[in-house]
This record gives sequence, C-alpha cells and structure tokens, in this order.
Amino acid sequence: MNLQIWEPTIQVALEAFTLAPNEPGKQRVLKEWRQKLEKEPHRLQAFQIDEIVREVRRRSMISTAKVAKAS
Repeated sequence: MNLQIWEPTIQVALEAFTLAPNEPGKQRVLKEWRQKLEKEPHRLQAFQIDEIVREVRRRSMISTAKVAKAS
C-alpha cells in the first residue's frame, strides 16, 4: 500500500493522537480514525486501515523518542 497517498490523513490523525493526554485517549483517537476510514468513499479494506493506524502509532513513537532523547 502506498502510504504517500494517505499522507494528509496520517498527519491529521497523528496530530490528534499526540494531543490526547493519556493512553486511553490515544486509543480512542485511533478507534475514531478507524471508523472514519471505514466510511471513506474509497472503502478501504481492514488491512489498509490497519496499515495507516500502525503508521500513525510508529511516527508517534519516533517523535516521542526524539523528545525523550533531547531531554
């Protein structure tokens, strides 16, 4: 799957994810994004939605690691 096509969506989801104050809030954000992506006019398949959500989580972990390393 070419994630570059979904880059704007990933960026918006990542922003919402990082603004969530705690882990339950982050999980809720991902759940809401899964639901939004299921309703996309393109009708993404489950594995494609999973790939987008994994990318959001991966980028979040990278940015968190960079912040922790800088401290």
